[in-house]
Amino acid sequence: MSGAIRRPQATAYDWLRQHAHARPQAAAVTEWREGAVVRTVTFAELLTLADRTAAALTERGARHGDRVVLLLPNALSFPATLLAAFAAGLIAVPAPPLAGSGTAAVHRLRGIAADCEARWVVTTQPWAQQTEGVLRETGPSFGAGQVPPATVHTWEDLSAPAPPGGPPLRRPPGPTADTVAFLQYTSGSTGRPKGAVITHRAVAAQCAQAARAYRERSEDTAVTWVPLSHDMGLVTGVLRPLHSGYASVLLASREFARSPLSWLTALSELRGTLSSAPDFAYGHCVRKIPAAAAASLDLSHWRVARDAGEVVRADTLDRFTAHFAPAGFRAHCLCPSYGMAEATLTVTTATPRRPARRLAVRRGALQAGNIRPVTGPHDAEGGKVTTLLSSGTPLDDTEVVVRDRDGRRLPDGHIGDVWIAGPQLFEGYWGRRAHPRDIRRLHQTGDRGFLHEGHLFVLGRVDDTVVHQGRNYYAADIADALADLPGLRPGRTAVFQTAGPPRSEPCGRSSATYGPQAVPAAHMCLVAERDHAAPTEERSTETARAARQRLAGVLGLFVKEVVLVPPGTLPVTTSGKVRVNETRRRYEAGLLGR
Repeated sequence: MSGAIRRPQATAYDWLRQHAHARPQAAAVTEWREGAVVRTVTFAELLTLADRTAAALTERGARHGDRVVLLLPNALSFPATLLAAFAAGLIAVPAPPLAGSGTAAVHRLRGIAADCEARWVVTTQPWAQQTEGVLRETGPSFGAGQVPPATVHTWEDLSAPAPPGGPPLRRPPGPTADTVAFLQYTSGSTGRPKGAVITHRAVAAQCAQAARAYRERSEDTAVTWVPLSHDMGLVTGVLRPLHSGYASVLLASREFARSPLSWLTALSELRGTLSSAPDFAYGHCVRKIPAAAAASLDLSHWRVARDAGEVVRADTLDRFTAHFAPAGFRAHCLCPSYGMAEATLTVTTATPRRPARRLAVRRGALQAGNIRPVTGPHDAEGGKVTTLLSSGTPLDDTEVVVRDRDGRRLPDGHIGDVWIAGPQLFEGYWGRRAHPRDIRRLHQTGDRGFLHEGHLFVLGRVDDTVVHQGRNYYAADIADALADLPGLRPGRTAVFQTAGPPRSEPCGRSSATYGPQAVPAAHMCLVAERDHAAPTEERSTETARAARQRLAGVLGLFVKEVVLVPPGTLPVTTSGKVRVNETRRRYEAGLLGR
């Protein structure tokens, strides 16, 4: 059976049932570990697992509309439990697994469970005891005292066959298109977590939009290492494959972090055609995979390499294309995209048929808030030119507008706040819904950018933009300027204006920075992760000096202080972006590096 499948059914569980009936032996989910396939299940087998899990949850007391937290890895257990939640009329709540994630994941789980008043948590046996302990320690404030802490069940127990001779487990009627499918908790909040309410109708709209944009077919194979608890992993690794009926290959996220070659090896060995990742992942592959290993791969089947999750960089795409051209990778397959949890996933995208646009602009004008395209080799300011890359054009039935701070719509080429509307848009935040569903309603994204000839150019988050001496400095440009600087981890930087930490708390400054009494009351500060844990004092001094000089020379941004912290200590979102406001808060509290 070939071609994309079109259907009137409302939910992903309905799509699974159709595939299980029409193509029961077709591969649905494959687990890839350490360079090999460890398990593959068919659509028929996945349906059986989902039905068992749904029935078991119902037998244990789960009722329509209950929230169930999915604390599961990138493995079969995640899609099976997600589909079980849909089948039983429950609201799924994906959350990052706790194993090896430190205190951030613990706090996030507690915040999510309390905010949505979760009744159930499904995890795996190795994590069950830790999960129960975390929820017990949440305390009496859980759910404002309205419900007890969630009950923890393991997927291994829920998906086990019913004992012989017992009554058959019965699955309750499923949901309709307008009921809530899942809550996608946003990744960058420093306060109370916010769960974007995503309906089954929004999921269906997003999957249909993507199927048309990327011409998805049942012969495709998706490969993902992005956590399934994140909107990118969830949609591209589970929901879109179910919609169009193609196989999904799941890698462990930590395996990619340890060895990015694992991702590309899976694409090569299993003839993957679709895969999405944040911009940093493509750069990580170039830095960590030697040319000889790259040439040994076969990436000729990879037809849509979606680059999203953060500001996309032209240089990243160029380096990736050149590095993996010997493996058969083609430049037109790189598809920059823009999206967010509140839009289920994607808002705009490039495609192999409609590539992203490049726009060379004067850097000084860009920092001043204007777009001045460079029209020739002599039309520049001493060579200070920035090449911007678009995130493509809006998906079908999607509207993107740019407005000024007063809400007025801006014409093409003017920088402002990005607003979006479309059928894939969320219904509001859990417990905060204040409007009826209306696809014409515009949502303010919190990003800055501009439109040019139908393409969206995203410059960065409003909250992460530094305004200094009348110029705008975007977090992505700062990270890009420092990306290849020896001694620093690429992409792990934050610049902000601050009055500084308490005078009694040096906050881990390197010796190259100004002393506590010399730092002005208000100054620009760069905080950056070192590339290894214990550099010499001389190397720290050289790195700090080089970073200061690089920002001044490339961007014209003069920082008074450079703070170097150990690798892995800056606060980041679930997609790996540095949380600038939280970094500033920790700096001012003297808590950096702890």
